[in-house]
Amino acid sequence: MKPSMKRQIAQTGIIHRPLPIETEHALETLAKKKQVLSSRVLFSAAQQVSLDFAHQGAGDFIISDKGEIKLTSPVVMPHWPAGAPDDGDYTNFGNVTISAPLENENWSDFNRVRIQVFPDFPGVTNPYLMISFKNDGTVKVPDIYGREGVHGVNLINHEWNDVIFEIEGLPRDQMTEISFSYYLNGPERLTAGTMELFINEIKLEQISEPEISKGWVPQDNALIYSHNGYSKEMPKVAFCANKIEATSFTVHEKETNTVVFTGKGYQNTTETGNYIILDFSDLQTVGEYYLKFAEMQTETFQIGTSEVIWESSIWKSLNFIFCERCGCPVFGKHTTCHADIIAEHEGKQLSFNGGWHDAGDVSQQLIQTAEVTMALYEMAASLPEKEETLRMRLLEEGEWGLDFILKTRFGDGFRATSAGMTRWTDGLVGGMDDAIARVHNQAYENFYCAGIEAYIGSRITDNTTMRNHLVRIAEEDLLFAIAELEKHGTGQKPIFWEHTYQTSESLYYATASWAASMVYQLTNKEIYAEKALEWLGLMLEAQEKAGIEDSETGELYKGFFYRDNTHNVIQHFNHQAREHLYLMALEAALETQPAHTEKQTWLQSVEMYGDYLKKVTRFTKPYPLIPAGLYKKDEYLDEASFHLQHLLIDERAIEEYQLQFEQGIKINDEIAIRKFPIWFSFRGNNAILLSAGKAASIAGKILQDKALLDIAEGQLQWVIGMNPFGQSMMHGEGYRYAQQYSVLNGEITGEIPVGMETFRNEDEPYWPEFNNATYKEVWVGNAGKWISIVADLNKITGKS
Repeated sequence: MKPSMKRQIAQTGIIHRPLPIETEHALETLAKKKQVLSSRVLFSAAQQVSLDFAHQGAGDFIISDKGEIKLTSPVVMPHWPAGAPDDGDYTNFGNVTISAPLENENWSDFNRVRIQVFPDFPGVTNPYLMISFKNDGTVKVPDIYGREGVHGVNLINHEWNDVIFEIEGLPRDQMTEISFSYYLNGPERLTAGTMELFINEIKLEQISEPEISKGWVPQDNALIYSHNGYSKEMPKVAFCANKIEATSFTVHEKETNTVVFTGKGYQNTTETGNYIILDFSDLQTVGEYYLKFAEMQTETFQIGTSEVIWESSIWKSLNFIFCERCGCPVFGKHTTCHADIIAEHEGKQLSFNGGWHDAGDVSQQLIQTAEVTMALYEMAASLPEKEETLRMRLLEEGEWGLDFILKTRFGDGFRATSAGMTRWTDGLVGGMDDAIARVHNQAYENFYCAGIEAYIGSRITDNTTMRNHLVRIAEEDLLFAIAELEKHGTGQKPIFWEHTYQTSESLYYATASWAASMVYQLTNKEIYAEKALEWLGLMLEAQEKAGIEDSETGELYKGFFYRDNTHNVIQHFNHQAREHLYLMALEAALETQPAHTEKQTWLQSVEMYGDYLKKVTRFTKPYPLIPAGLYKKDEYLDEASFHLQHLLIDERAIEEYQLQFEQGIKINDEIAIRKFPIWFSFRGNNAILLSAGKAASIAGKILQDKALLDIAEGQLQWVIGMNPFGQSMMHGEGYRYAQQYSVLNGEITGEIPVGMETFRNEDEPYWPEFNNATYKEVWVGNAGKWISIVADLNKITGKS
């Protein structure tokens, strides 16, 4: 880790204040250096060029004496906006919006928008501007889900902001409207008075070398590589589009600029395109390097142990998690928040603040916090003794999450599980801005929490009181779950908005088996060992063991899971993702019952799954991405399953499923492999690939299979820059990272968004510069999955 990074960490009081936002390598910084070839003014106060704006929603709008657009509003409205739920579930106080018609204008000659905007939002940490477009041309914008053509920008308060963003990927042949708005996000304690937003110029620009936003083939003259680097014994490649002659390349030591490796690039055609591959796998000397090929040069990257390569990303992920704390003041982000989010059960009330906000919208999900808590303990356990500072800070943050798990438990099977917030609240119980947390006695939540409580209890060695308490409540929660399972079966579901809503029967049994093994490990009660194996057996009934045959090659695909033992619908993830729980259940059985007669069956199951991953990853080469997997042609006919998997859809999703299936790679007449999921409103695949990466790392540990561990590490590399756009999706880590959709807290070093999406019904990566939910919304669960994979990579090196 660089000395400057160590100093920044120290200056935060060891992550008790946010790390600074690094802008040197940000995409926005690089964008300002691009050459402007031509421009067109749409609105200018100075030049008296106007648009016919009209106001909608809350607040007010005028053209000021200086000719500037001026939007004003109070911080809080006395009522919810029209159409909002009566109880204020998942709503703010509305939008202040203006829009102007565009007379079917063709903007194809321009590829960037530039706006001068001044927010005067007293006490607001993160002024946020939404810019929206409508196009009535060949491709309509917005799309049917309202995701396309909407861009959100984090602004600096009380100063003029030069906002630029590229629109190369935006359909813009018949533009009909442009609009601007800001959210009324409620009374964070520091807010006061009236909010005012000024705009004095709106301009279109044509720039040289715009960013690409869609497809597998990288931009011309761009080298794709892992920004953090490569573990010394793993394959090491960089690559580029096959548009220049494949010649020799060199790797240079950073400090001395000495050439330490010379190789020759070669052409390679894969399912994703035609590339020049630069392979330097034989270079295994620990150090910092850069690579030169033709007229191109990478930034600095590392070769070393996974512990070293990913260390800075762990600090930054920890920083992001800390900044998402709920109910705790975070300097520069918010004061103590959401004390008036109330959960009630049998006349008792608790304040549902604590843990970490779920995402950029500051909602709260118990399971998301519980998963992140476990990951923090995993990471702490994976570190060597010398890393005491990081280990203790991970444990401290884990204890914050653990407190929320304990706090939200009523003790009779009922738990406070989630709250839909997209606003700050005044903290005064009884006001109109309060939110009601959901309370359930759900078997699945109790199974999962029991397992996490038991896992953490097994890791605590310095607090007997806490350990004993966790042993007791883990067993209680497991028994509560068993009682509900016996009453309702696996069909018991939470409400639509909760993050466990999509859980399949097979994943349910995986979670239950893992939880029972965790409790058995702590209590040594044979009944839990028996339950773990009973549910593991039911899980394994949903695994494909015979194999799906490729009609051309005769190759068999097996080892993946179906949603249940009928094998009608293959298990997919398209937003939330917990594929790793299948492997966690197998790992737990192998560790807690190593002498069982079924041990070889379990190992064979892991081997089949591992072989499946190895086979499907070839479809995305040279990228390290694990594909979304196999799909059946007629899965949409299983209506119950379809509506559990896909949220906020209508009848058009049936047609879209079939169109997306046709974009996959045909294995036979009924089966296709998709590189990205079949999905609709909810898109973004970081959770999906990180969950699959965690499954790969678990399988790699069990089998001592280096190839699977490389696949796991490859998912980190994809996120950190080894993708077609050469962008790191972790802000402040790697290079060419961009603003994300973090509406209430603003940009946070270490944030990771929901992930890359696809355009409409295609099956290739789509990563527009536009910030919008869901794909670019920051998501605390992804930080947990990230550090959980790194923990496994650390363990396998023998450093723990």
